[in-house]
Amino acid sequence: MSFLDELSARFGVPYRFAKLPEKCRAYLVDGAAVLNENLNSERAHWAYCHEVAHLQLGHPANPPRDDAEERDQETEANRLASDLLLPEDQFAPAAQGSLTELKRTFPFASHEVLARKRMRYRPGLLTIFDNGKMTARLVPDDWNPPAGGLFPLEREALKLSLESKGEETVKREGLQVEATYVDEGRGVIRVILFLEGEMEQGFCIT
Repeated sequence: MSFLDELSARFGVPYRFAKLPEKCRAYLVDGAAVLNENLNSERAHWAYCHEVAHLQLGHPANPPRDDAEERDQETEANRLASDLLLPEDQFAPAAQGSLTELKRTFPFASHEVLARKRMRYRPGLLTIFDNGKMTARLVPDDWNPPAGGLFPLEREALKLSLESKGEETVKREGLQVEATYVDEGRGVIRVILFLEGEMEQGFCIT
C-alpha cells in the first residue's frame, strides 16, 4: 500500500490521477480527489490533503463569493492540510530539528511543507530560491516582512549551500541562517533559507 493509499484509507476520500492542465494540481469531484498525473509523490500527498481539507471545512458547499473569500478558504485549507499530513503530536517533538532531520523523519512531505510547518514552532524568516531566483519570502502572520533583498548572513549561507550541495548553517551576532539545498528534479535547484535569532517588532536585525 502506498502512502497515498494510507491517506485515502485514513480520511475515507478516494482519489485518482488524471491528465490536468500544468498549473492545476488537483480538484474535487463527487467527493473524490482528482490529482494531476505529473505530480511527484510529495506534491501528490500535499495536493490530496489539501482537497481533503476543503471537504472537512465544508468549502464545496460554500463556494467563495469573491477573490478575498477564495484566498481565505485556501489559507484555511493549507493550514488544515498541513495538520492532516503532519499531525501535531508527531511533528511537535521533532520541530526543533534541522530541515534535513525533519525530511528524514517525514520523507513523505516536501522540504517546503516541512519548513512552513516548522515556523509555527520556530518563528523566523523563510526564503525560497529556485534556480537562483527568489520565489518566496515568508514571515509569521503577526510579523512585518523585511524590506529589500537578502541580509548578508543569508547571502553567505546561500553561497555555501550551493557550493556544497547540502545543508549549511551560519551563525553570527545572535543570528542563525540554515540553508538547505534541494534538487527538485525537472532541472530545478532549490535552496531554502531560514533565518532566526534576535528580533525587534517583527524585523530581523543585522
